Amino acid sequence: MPLSANTVLHYLGRALIIRRLVKDIPNMEWAAWTSLKKGIVCFDRDWNGQNLPELYWGDDHLKMQSIEPASPLGFAKSSGYMVDGGKVIFLMFDKVRKRKGQPERRIFVAGPFNDWAPGTDAKWELETAKIDGKPCYRLAVPVKAVSGGDPVSFKYVTGDGEWLEVPSDAPDAVTDAHGFRNFLFNPGQTGRHRFYFVPPLSLNQSEGRGLYHRKGKDWHSLPVQAGVFLKKLSSDLRLGSWLEDGATIFRLFAPRARSVKVHLSEDAESAGEAITMRLLDGMVWELRLEDNRAGWYYFYSVTGEPSGGFSHFDPEFKVLDPYARAVVGPLGPAIVTRDEDFPKVEQAFQPPSWHDLVIAEAHVRDLTHWAPVAMSEKERLGFSGLRKWVESEDFYLTDLGVNAVELQPIQEFDTVNPVEYGWGYMPVNYFAPASQYGLEPESGSQVDEFRALVEAFHRRGLAVILDVVYNHVGEPNYLQYIDKEYYFLLDGSGRYLNHSGCGNTLDADAPMVRRLMRDSLVHLIERFDVDGFRFDLGELIGVDALHWLELELKQVKPSVVMIAEPWSFRGHISKDLRPTGVASWNDGFRETVCGYLLGKSGPEGMLYHLKGSHPDWTRFPAQTINYTESHDDRCWIDKITENHDHNGSYPTATDRRRTHLMASLLFVSIGVPMINSGLEMLKSKSGVRNTYLRGDLNAVPYERAAQYSGTATYFRQWIAFRQSTVGRHFLCRHSFPSEGYFHAEIEGNVFGVLFNADFSEGSKQLLYAVNPTFEPVEIYWDGVAFDGFVQIADAERFEPVGLDAARIHLHRHCMRIPPLSCGLWLKR
Repeated sequence: MPLSANTVLHYLGRALIIRRLVKDIPNMEWAAWTSLKKGIVCFDRDWNGQNLPELYWGDDHLKMQSIEPASPLGFAKSSGYMVDGGKVIFLMFDKVRKRKGQPERRIFVAGPFNDWAPGTDAKWELETAKIDGKPCYRLAVPVKAVSGGDPVSFKYVTGDGEWLEVPSDAPDAVTDAHGFRNFLFNPGQTGRHRFYFVPPLSLNQSEGRGLYHRKGKDWHSLPVQAGVFLKKLSSDLRLGSWLEDGATIFRLFAPRARSVKVHLSEDAESAGEAITMRLLDGMVWELRLEDNRAGWYYFYSVTGEPSGGFSHFDPEFKVLDPYARAVVGPLGPAIVTRDEDFPKVEQAFQPPSWHDLVIAEAHVRDLTHWAPVAMSEKERLGFSGLRKWVESEDFYLTDLGVNAVELQPIQEFDTVNPVEYGWGYMPVNYFAPASQYGLEPESGSQVDEFRALVEAFHRRGLAVILDVVYNHVGEPNYLQYIDKEYYFLLDGSGRYLNHSGCGNTLDADAPMVRRLMRDSLVHLIERFDVDGFRFDLGELIGVDALHWLELELKQVKPSVVMIAEPWSFRGHISKDLRPTGVASWNDGFRETVCGYLLGKSGPEGMLYHLKGSHPDWTRFPAQTINYTESHDDRCWIDKITENHDHNGSYPTATDRRRTHLMASLLFVSIGVPMINSGLEMLKSKSGVRNTYLRGDLNAVPYERAAQYSGTATYFRQWIAFRQSTVGRHFLCRHSFPSEGYFHAEIEGNVFGVLFNADFSEGSKQLLYAVNPTFEPVEIYWDGVAFDGFVQIADAERFEPVGLDAARIHLHRHCMRIPPLSCGLWLKR
C-alpha cells in the first residue's frame, strides 16, 4: 500500500544517508522507493530551475510516468527545519514529556549561533503552534542569524536543561567529535530539493535498474534503495512449517528475495533435496508438498540482488527458519513439526499478583550443577535435570520461599557445543526451546522437556518468567541472509548500528520484527504456559513496541508479567515506561543501596527508593523491580567486600553484616524484590566481573548455605514476613498510599521510617530503622509515640511474634541504633 508523504519523510534516512561529522558533509543525494510503484529523490541542494528535473529510468533512460515536488513541510518534520521567505523555520513535532505538577516545559534551539547556550532568551524559544491540525513547537529566525552560508548543527533543549534526542531516523543527523548526535541545517537544502517520481516499471520488475538525472549535458545515476518502503511491509500469512490436510507447508517472509529454496531431508546430516518455493503476495514464499514430512529436517537458501551494505544474500548459506518450532542445534537444521505436538494449555497457571511477587533470577545450569539430586550428566545440563531438582523434596527455591523464577534465556542460542556453558543472550531462534538443554535434540525432545519443567515449577507454586532477547541476534545471524535492511538498524553505509554491544540491533519498529516478537511470545504462553517475560536491553525495543506487546499479550494471558531492562548503550527509558503496564529493573535502587551501605551516599536517595521510587520512576508500586544483584557484573558480596580484588569468597564480618542490612532494605521497600540465585548464601564469583562463560563460578554453591546458615535463614525469614498477612498489608501494595502514610526521620546517615503514620489504613503501624555507620546513633521522632511497638527483627534475627531478648529499646520519642544494625517494629 502506498505511504503518505509525511510517513515516508518521517522514516527517511534510516538506511539512506551517510552521517558524518559536520566538518565532513557528504554529497547528500539519494533515491528510495516509497511503494511498489513510486519513489522519492533528494538532491544535494535546492532545485532552482523553473522546470522539473529531468529524471529517467534505467540504462535505457526510460521516461518517468510522473514527477512532482515533495512538500517542504514533510522535510521539516524529519529534519527539524525548513526555509521560507529568508527565514529558518525550526519545527519540532515530538511531544515533550511534562513533569508531574510542573507547568508546560519551554523548548529552545541551541547551536554555535548562540554558543550552544540559549538560556531562557526568548529569541531562541520555540512557541506552541498547530500545523495541519497537529500540535508542534515553532520558531522563525533570519537565515543570517543562524548561518553565514555553511552547514550548521543544532539541537533542541528544554528550559530546565534536558537535551532532546535527535530521532534515529532523522536524515540530516550528524555526529560531532564528542559523539553527540545533532540536527544539521544546510542552507542549500531548504525543503525544495526533493521530488516524487513514478517510474515506468514497478519495484519487482526493476532488478538492476537505477535513477538517472541530467544536468546540462551530464548524466548522473543514483541507485534506488528500498529502505523506506521496505520497512513498512508486512504480511498476516502464517509462517514456518506445519502440516495441513495431509500436506506439508513451508512459508518464509523474504520481501526482496529473487528466489527461495527449501532443502529437505530425512537425515539431519544431509543437505537433502532443494525445492524452489513460489512467491505468494510479493513478500511471502511458499512450498506445499502433498505428503506428510513430519520429523524431517530442513533449511532455506535465499537469493537476492546485492545492494551494497544493505543486503547480505548468499544462496549457498543454510538459513534457519525464524519460525521453526524445534531445531537440532544453533547451526540447524530445523525440524518439521505438527500442530498437535504443541497443544494449547487448557488450564493456565495463575501466577501471584504482581505486587505479591518475590523473584529469584536463575540459570538452568546454575541450578542443576551442584543440585543434590541423582541424575545423569546429560540431564544435569538441561531441562530434564532441573525438573528432577524442582520435583525433589528439598528444592532450593521452594525452601527459600520465593514465588517466581526468572530463567535466563532458554530460546535457541548460539553455543554450538551443547556441553559448553553460556548465558544464552545470543539468540538464533525465538520459537524453539534451546537444543543445548535437550536430551535428544535431533528428535526435538527439548520441547516436551521444557513443557514438563514449567509444569513442575507451577506445581511448586512458582511462576515462570523468561529472560528474552529481542534487541539483537547471535551468530549465525540468519535474519541478515533473509533481509538485512528490513530486520536491522543500519547506518548510511549499511553497517550495523551496534547499540546492543553485541554486533547488531534489531529494528523493533519494522512490522514483521514486531510480529516475530509477538508470535514467539504468544507461542511460549499458549503452548508452554509461561507466565511472563523480562526484556533484555528493553530500551532498544522501545516504549511503543513494549506497550504494544503488553496489550497484545494481555489478550492471551491477562496476568502476564512484563519486565524491561530499561537501558542500553543508547539510553534509558524507565521514566518513559510509567504510562504503560511494563515494570522495569531498578538500577537506581541497586546502586543506591550499595552506595548507602558503603557510606558513599546519604539516606535521602535510599528513602526515595524505599517508598517505591515514586513518582519519577513508577506509576504503580509493582512497576519497580528492586534488586541488588543480577547475573551481570559483579555479584553483591564481591562488590562490597573489604577483601582485596573484590573477592568475597571469604567474606568478613562487616561484609556479612552489610548483606543483612541490604536484605532488610530490599524486602522492606515498596516494589517487587528480586534476588539472584545464591545471593542469600553469600555466593562469590571470586572477583570475576564478567562470567558469561563461567559455569563453574555461576553455579549455585548449595553447601555455602550451611556455611552461612544465619544469612540464608535471615533472607528466608524476611521473604516469609513479606508474604505474610501483616507483611503484605504494609509492603505488597496495589497502589501508592496517602501523602502522610510515611513519616521519616534522619540523623546523619541514619534514618527511620514509620509506615501508616497518618493511620489512613487502620491502627497497625510498621517502624523500620537502619544504621550503616560504625557508631551508635540516636534518632529523635517528632510527634511519634512508641507505645505498643514490638520489635520483630534486627540485623541478625527475625521473629514475627517478637524478639525475646537483646532488643533495641525505644525511649519515648527516641531510639538508639547500634552500629551496622537495623530494627523492625510492629504495632498491632
